Amino acid sequence: MAAETTPARRIRIIGAIIAVACLVLGLASQLLAWSPAVDALASVLYAILVGSLVMLVAPRLPSLAVASIAFGFATAIELLQLTGVSQAIVGAIPAAHLVLGNAFDALDIVAYAGGACVVFVLRLLAAPRRAAATVH
Repeated sequence: MAAETTPARRIRIIGAIIAVACLVLGLASQLLAWSPAVDALASVLYAILVGSLVMLVAPRLPSLAVASIAFGFATAIELLQLTGVSQAIVGAIPAAHLVLGNAFDALDIVAYAGGACVVFVLRLLAAPRRAAATVH
């Protein structure tokens, strides 16, 4: 008899699946020719990846908190690009551009908001369904 999956474990499993999918899709997007659509897709995936990692670390957080953290983190990294710090790190470690980006783009923040909305829905769907109360 298999042990039942706890709600937190279920959320972690779904978060891990989402994270792997985001990594695969995000890395694959690096192979495509740059376009505004590819850039927006990569930004949406970035926010979803952050949200899925939050689901792994803190599965009991509510959907709004997970989505807010994903949006806030991605936006903070985008704003960091205005300081030159991320460019210095990317100069020393070129692969860091996958996490820190290359240059500030305000449209990325809009894409992060879209990604956060997707995270919100995914986290809602990851939560186990509660049995509906029956009225007799």
